[in-house]
Amino acid sequence: MGRFVLAFAAALVVLVICNAFNRTAPIMEPVDNLASRYDGRSVERVEFVAFDELAPLTRELNYTPETWLAGQIDVPRLVLLRVPERFGEVTVNEITVERKKRMFFRMVLPLVLIANEEVASERAEFLSLRDRIRESRIPHADDLKELHRFAQRYGVPVGGDVISVTKILNALERRIDIVPPSLALAQAATESAWGTSRFAIEGNALFGQWTFGRKGMVPEEQRAEKGDHKVAAFRTPLNSVRSYLKNLNTHRAYSEFRETRAALRRQGANPSGKTLAVALSRYSERGAEYVKEILEIIGANGLSILDRSKLLEGTVYELLPVWRGES
Repeated sequence: MGRFVLAFAAALVVLVICNAFNRTAPIMEPVDNLASRYDGRSVERVEFVAFDELAPLTRELNYTPETWLAGQIDVPRLVLLRVPERFGEVTVNEITVERKKRMFFRMVLPLVLIANEEVASERAEFLSLRDRIRESRIPHADDLKELHRFAQRYGVPVGGDVISVTKILNALERRIDIVPPSLALAQAATESAWGTSRFAIEGNALFGQWTFGRKGMVPEEQRAEKGDHKVAAFRTPLNSVRSYLKNLNTHRAYSEFRETRAALRRQGANPSGKTLAVALSRYSERGAEYVKEILEIIGANGLSILDRSKLLEGTVYELLPVWRGES
Protein backbone atom coordinates (compact mmCIF):
# COMPACT_ATOMS: atom_id res chain seq x y z
CA MET A 1 0.00 0.00 0.00
CA GLY A 2 2.83 2.41 0.91
CA ARG A 3 4.58 1.86 -2.41
CA PHE A 4 1.32 2.38 -4.25
CA VAL A 5 0.78 5.72 -2.49
CA LEU A 6 4.30 6.87 -3.31
CA ALA A 7 3.96 5.89 -6.95
CA PHE A 8 0.56 7.57 -7.18
CA ALA A 9 1.92 10.78 -5.69
CA ALA A 10 4.93 10.73 -7.96
CA ALA A 11 2.75 10.20 -10.98
CA LEU A 12 0.59 13.14 -10.04
CA VAL A 13 3.64 15.36 -9.83
CA VAL A 14 4.92 14.16 -13.17
CA LEU A 15 1.54 14.78 -14.79
CA VAL A 16 1.63 18.32 -13.52
CA ILE A 17 5.20 19.29 -14.35
CA CYS A 18 6.80 16.76 -16.67
CA ASN A 19 6.31 18.78 -19.83
CA ALA A 20 7.48 22.06 -18.35
CA PHE A 21 11.22 21.44 -18.56
CA ASN A 22 14.00 20.31 -20.87
CA ARG A 23 16.36 17.50 -19.99
CA THR A 24 19.12 20.03 -19.41
CA ALA A 25 19.02 23.47 -17.85
CA PRO A 26 18.01 26.17 -20.33
CA ILE A 27 20.07 29.23 -21.23
CA MET A 28 19.75 31.71 -18.40
CA GLU A 29 16.99 34.26 -18.93
CA PRO A 30 17.79 37.44 -16.98
CA VAL A 31 15.27 38.50 -14.34
CA ASP A 32 14.00 41.99 -15.11
CA ASN A 33 10.56 42.20 -13.55
CA LEU A 34 9.21 45.74 -13.44
CA ALA A 35 7.41 45.13 -10.17
CA SER A 36 8.94 46.69 -7.05
CA ARG A 37 8.26 44.11 -4.39
CA TYR A 38 8.53 46.09 -1.18
CA ASP A 39 5.79 44.18 0.67
CA GLY A 40 3.59 47.23 1.12
CA ARG A 41 6.25 49.37 2.78
CA SER A 42 6.11 53.12 2.31
CA VAL A 43 8.42 54.45 -0.38
CA GLU A 44 10.18 57.81 -0.65
CA ARG A 45 11.99 58.99 -3.80
CA VAL A 46 15.23 60.90 -3.28
CA GLU A 47 17.01 62.54 -6.22
CA PHE A 48 20.72 63.36 -6.05
CA VAL A 49 23.61 64.39 -8.28
CA ALA A 50 26.60 63.46 -6.12
CA PHE A 51 26.60 60.86 -3.35
CA ASP A 52 27.61 63.58 -0.87
CA GLU A 53 24.09 64.99 -1.25
CA LEU A 54 22.78 61.84 0.43
CA ALA A 55 24.76 62.56 3.61
CA PRO A 56 21.84 64.09 5.54
CA LEU A 57 19.68 61.05 4.77
CA THR A 58 22.36 58.51 5.66
CA ARG A 59 23.10 60.36 8.91
CA GLU A 60 19.42 60.27 9.76
CA LEU A 61 19.38 56.54 9.06
CA ASN A 62 22.68 55.99 10.91
CA TYR A 63 24.28 54.52 7.78
CA THR A 64 27.46 56.53 7.39
CA PRO A 65 31.10 55.80 6.47
CA GLU A 66 31.87 55.87 10.19
CA THR A 67 29.19 53.33 11.14
CA TRP A 68 30.28 51.17 8.20
CA LEU A 69 33.90 51.13 9.37
CA ALA A 70 32.70 50.26 12.88
CA GLY A 71 31.24 47.01 11.56
CA GLN A 72 27.62 48.01 11.05
CA ILE A 73 25.24 45.13 10.33
CA ASP A 74 21.85 46.94 10.52
CA VAL A 75 21.14 48.29 7.04
CA PRO A 76 18.40 50.68 5.88
CA ARG A 77 16.35 49.97 2.78
CA LEU A 78 18.16 52.13 0.22
CA VAL A 79 17.34 51.19 -3.37
CA LEU A 80 19.60 52.73 -6.01
CA LEU A 81 17.42 53.03 -9.11
CA ARG A 82 20.31 53.12 -11.56
CA VAL A 83 24.09 53.12 -11.53
CA PRO A 84 25.09 56.81 -11.59
CA GLU A 85 26.92 57.88 -14.73
CA ARG A 86 28.64 60.57 -12.71
CA PHE A 87 30.15 57.96 -10.38
CA GLY A 88 32.14 56.39 -13.21
CA GLU A 89 33.07 59.60 -15.02
CA VAL A 90 33.68 62.12 -12.25
CA THR A 91 33.36 60.90 -8.67
CA VAL A 92 35.96 58.12 -8.81
CA ASN A 93 38.54 60.65 -10.02
CA GLU A 94 37.87 62.96 -7.08
CA ILE A 95 38.02 60.52 -4.16
CA THR A 96 40.40 57.95 -2.77
CA VAL A 97 40.24 54.31 -3.78
CA GLU A 98 39.16 53.29 -0.28
CA ARG A 99 36.31 55.80 -0.26
CA LYS A 100 35.20 54.64 -3.71
CA LYS A 101 35.06 51.06 -2.47
CA ARG A 102 33.07 51.97 0.64
CA MET A 103 30.56 53.99 -1.40
CA PHE A 104 30.11 51.07 -3.79
CA PHE A 105 29.59 48.53 -1.00
CA ARG A 106 27.20 50.78 0.95
CA MET A 107 24.99 51.28 -2.10
CA VAL A 108 24.98 47.65 -3.28
CA LEU A 109 24.60 45.93 0.11
CA PRO A 110 20.93 46.96 0.62
CA LEU A 111 20.12 45.61 -2.85
CA VAL A 112 21.71 42.26 -2.01
CA LEU A 113 19.83 42.09 1.29
CA ILE A 114 16.50 42.95 -0.35
CA ALA A 115 16.99 40.28 -3.04
CA ASN A 116 18.03 37.78 -0.36
CA GLU A 117 14.99 38.71 1.73
CA GLU A 118 12.75 37.84 -1.22
CA VAL A 119 14.43 34.47 -1.67
CA ALA A 120 14.36 33.78 2.08
CA SER A 121 10.62 34.42 2.07
CA GLU A 122 10.18 31.94 -0.77
CA ARG A 123 12.37 29.44 1.06
CA ALA A 124 10.18 29.68 4.16
CA GLU A 125 7.08 29.07 2.01
CA PHE A 126 8.76 26.14 0.31
CA LEU A 127 9.93 24.51 3.55
CA SER A 128 6.39 24.73 4.89
CA LEU A 129 5.14 23.05 1.71
CA ARG A 130 7.86 20.40 1.95
CA ASP A 131 6.85 19.56 5.51
CA ARG A 132 3.18 19.28 4.57
CA ILE A 133 3.94 16.95 1.67
CA ARG A 134 6.23 14.77 3.78
CA GLU A 135 3.64 14.46 6.53
CA SER A 136 0.72 13.59 4.26
CA ARG A 137 0.09 10.09 2.91
CA ILE A 138 -1.20 11.49 -0.39
CA PRO A 139 -0.19 15.06 -1.31
CA HIS A 140 -3.10 17.43 -1.64
CA ALA A 141 -3.82 18.75 -5.13
CA ASP A 142 -3.19 22.34 -3.98
CA ASP A 143 0.19 21.32 -2.59
CA LEU A 144 1.12 19.68 -5.89
CA LYS A 145 0.10 22.84 -7.72
CA GLU A 146 2.32 24.88 -5.40
CA LEU A 147 5.16 22.42 -5.94
CA HIS A 148 4.73 22.92 -9.68
CA ARG A 149 5.05 26.69 -9.23
CA PHE A 150 8.30 26.36 -7.29
CA ALA A 151 9.71 23.82 -9.74
CA GLN A 152 8.89 26.04 -12.69
CA ARG A 153 10.35 29.14 -11.08
CA TYR A 154 13.58 27.39 -10.06
CA GLY A 155 14.04 25.31 -13.19
CA VAL A 156 14.12 21.85 -11.65
CA PRO A 157 14.78 19.57 -14.64
CA VAL A 158 12.43 16.60 -15.05
CA GLY A 159 13.28 13.80 -17.48
CA GLY A 160 10.97 11.41 -19.24
CA ASP A 161 10.85 8.91 -16.38
CA VAL A 162 8.76 9.14 -13.24
CA ILE A 163 10.51 11.39 -10.73
CA SER A 164 9.74 10.90 -7.06
CA VAL A 165 8.35 13.72 -4.98
CA THR A 166 11.35 13.35 -2.68
CA LYS A 167 13.83 14.06 -5.46
CA ILE A 168 11.94 17.15 -6.55
CA LEU A 169 11.74 18.43 -2.99
CA ASN A 170 15.46 17.82 -2.43
CA ALA A 171 16.37 19.63 -5.64
CA LEU A 172 14.26 22.63 -4.70
CA GLU A 173 15.68 22.73 -1.18
CA ARG A 174 19.15 23.10 -2.70
CA ARG A 175 18.03 25.85 -5.06
CA ILE A 176 15.80 28.11 -2.99
CA ASP A 177 18.36 29.77 -0.75
CA ILE A 178 20.24 33.02 -0.25
CA VAL A 179 23.75 34.05 -1.32
CA PRO A 180 26.08 35.42 1.39
CA PRO A 181 26.33 39.22 1.04
CA SER A 182 30.14 39.18 1.20
CA LEU A 183 30.28 36.94 -1.86
CA ALA A 184 27.71 38.97 -3.82
CA LEU A 185 29.51 42.24 -3.06
CA ALA A 186 32.92 40.88 -4.04
CA GLN A 187 31.56 39.53 -7.32
CA ALA A 188 29.69 42.75 -8.07
CA ALA A 189 32.88 44.73 -7.44
CA THR A 190 35.03 42.74 -9.83
CA GLU A 191 32.36 42.14 -12.49
CA SER A 192 31.31 45.81 -12.69
CA ALA A 193 34.74 47.38 -12.06
CA TRP A 194 33.33 48.85 -8.84
CA GLY A 195 30.31 50.25 -10.66
CA THR A 196 32.31 52.06 -13.35
CA SER A 197 32.13 49.63 -16.30
CA ARG A 198 30.18 50.49 -19.44
CA PHE A 199 27.83 47.59 -18.75
CA ALA A 200 27.13 48.86 -15.23
CA ILE A 201 26.50 52.45 -16.27
CA GLU A 202 24.55 51.74 -19.47
CA GLY A 203 22.69 48.64 -18.34
CA ASN A 204 22.78 48.52 -14.51
CA ALA A 205 24.63 45.21 -14.95
CA LEU A 206 26.60 44.40 -11.80
CA PHE A 207 27.47 40.74 -12.41
CA GLY A 208 28.42 40.37 -16.08
CA GLN A 209 25.63 37.92 -16.88
CA TRP A 210 25.39 36.78 -20.47
CA THR A 211 22.24 36.58 -22.50
CA PHE A 212 21.51 35.58 -26.09
CA GLY A 213 19.31 37.15 -28.72
CA ARG A 214 18.32 40.76 -29.29
CA LYS A 215 18.35 42.21 -25.78
CA GLY A 216 21.55 43.17 -24.06
CA MET A 217 24.80 45.03 -24.69
CA VAL A 218 27.38 43.79 -27.18
CA PRO A 219 30.92 43.41 -25.79
CA GLU A 220 33.53 45.45 -27.66
CA GLU A 221 35.50 42.27 -28.32
CA GLN A 222 32.81 39.87 -29.44
CA ARG A 223 34.29 36.40 -29.90
CA ALA A 224 32.88 34.17 -32.61
CA GLU A 225 33.25 31.00 -30.54
CA LYS A 226 30.87 32.44 -27.96
CA GLY A 227 28.10 32.96 -30.50
CA ASP A 228 25.71 35.90 -30.46
CA HIS A 229 26.10 36.55 -26.76
CA LYS A 230 25.51 39.88 -25.07
CA VAL A 231 25.80 41.21 -21.54
CA ALA A 232 22.32 41.39 -20.03
CA ALA A 233 20.97 44.88 -19.30
CA PHE A 234 18.50 45.65 -16.52
CA ARG A 235 16.00 48.37 -15.68
CA THR A 236 17.46 48.69 -12.18
CA PRO A 237 20.52 47.44 -10.27
CA LEU A 238 18.14 45.54 -7.95
CA ASN A 239 16.94 43.48 -10.90
CA SER A 240 20.58 42.73 -11.72
CA VAL A 241 21.02 41.36 -8.19
CA ARG A 242 17.79 39.34 -8.43
CA SER A 243 18.99 37.82 -11.69
CA TYR A 244 22.38 37.00 -10.19
CA LEU A 245 20.72 35.09 -7.35
CA LYS A 246 18.51 33.18 -9.77
CA ASN A 247 21.54 32.39 -11.92
CA LEU A 248 23.46 30.85 -9.01
CA ASN A 249 20.34 29.07 -7.78
CA THR A 250 19.29 27.48 -11.07
CA HIS A 251 22.02 27.19 -13.70
CA ARG A 252 23.64 23.79 -14.03
CA ALA A 253 27.12 25.38 -14.03
CA TYR A 254 26.70 26.19 -10.33
CA SER A 255 25.49 22.84 -9.02
CA GLU A 256 28.67 22.50 -6.92
CA PHE A 257 27.91 25.86 -5.33
CA ARG A 258 24.41 24.68 -4.39
CA GLU A 259 25.64 21.32 -3.11
CA THR A 260 28.23 23.01 -0.91
CA ARG A 261 25.64 25.40 0.49
CA ALA A 262 23.16 22.58 1.15
CA ALA A 263 25.83 20.50 2.91
CA LEU A 264 26.58 23.42 5.25
CA ARG A 265 22.86 23.77 5.96
CA ARG A 266 22.64 20.10 6.89
CA GLN A 267 25.52 20.62 9.33
CA GLY A 268 23.63 23.48 10.95
CA ALA A 269 26.10 26.08 9.67
CA ASN A 270 25.36 29.38 7.98
CA PRO A 271 27.13 29.46 4.59
CA SER A 272 29.80 32.15 4.38
CA GLY A 273 31.02 34.01 1.34
CA LYS A 274 34.54 32.62 1.67
CA THR A 275 33.32 29.04 1.94
CA LEU A 276 31.06 29.26 -1.10
CA ALA A 277 33.47 31.27 -3.23
CA VAL A 278 35.66 28.21 -3.73
CA ALA A 279 32.74 26.49 -5.47
CA LEU A 280 32.44 29.20 -8.13
CA SER A 281 35.41 28.47 -10.37
CA ARG A 282 32.99 28.09 -13.29
CA TYR A 283 31.65 31.63 -12.93
CA SER A 284 34.60 32.93 -14.94
CA GLU A 285 36.90 31.49 -17.59
CA ARG A 286 39.73 32.45 -15.23
CA GLY A 287 38.73 29.59 -12.94
CA ALA A 288 40.92 29.33 -9.85
CA GLU A 289 42.40 32.79 -10.42
CA TYR A 290 38.90 34.27 -10.33
CA VAL A 291 38.14 32.51 -7.05
CA LYS A 292 41.42 33.79 -5.62
CA GLU A 293 40.48 37.37 -6.59
CA ILE A 294 37.03 37.07 -4.97
CA LEU A 295 38.57 35.76 -1.75
CA GLU A 296 41.10 38.60 -1.75
CA ILE A 297 38.35 41.20 -2.16
CA ILE A 298 36.38 39.68 0.72
CA GLY A 299 39.44 39.55 2.95
CA ALA A 300 41.00 42.91 2.09
CA ASN A 301 37.73 44.78 2.59
CA GLY A 302 36.56 42.95 5.70
CA LEU A 303 33.34 41.84 4.03
CA SER A 304 32.81 38.63 5.99
CA ILE A 305 31.06 40.47 8.83
CA LEU A 306 28.37 41.51 6.34
CA ASP A 307 27.18 37.91 6.13
CA ARG A 308 25.45 38.69 9.44
CA SER A 309 23.91 41.95 8.22
CA LYS A 310 20.15 42.48 8.18
CA LEU A 311 17.67 44.98 6.82
CA LEU A 312 15.95 47.44 9.09
CA GLU A 313 12.19 47.68 8.98
CA GLY A 314 10.56 50.86 7.79
CA THR A 315 10.57 53.10 4.73
CA VAL A 316 12.15 52.17 1.42
CA TYR A 317 14.20 55.04 0.00
CA GLU A 318 14.51 54.93 -3.79
CA LEU A 319 17.66 56.82 -4.78
CA LEU A 320 17.53 58.35 -8.25
CA PRO A 321 20.76 59.83 -9.62
CA VAL A 322 20.19 62.80 -11.93
CA TRP A 323 22.76 64.58 -14.03
CA ARG A 324 23.16 66.69 -17.18
CA GLY A 325 19.83 68.47 -16.86
CA GLU A 326 17.85 65.35 -15.96
CA SER A 327 14.89 65.64 -13.59
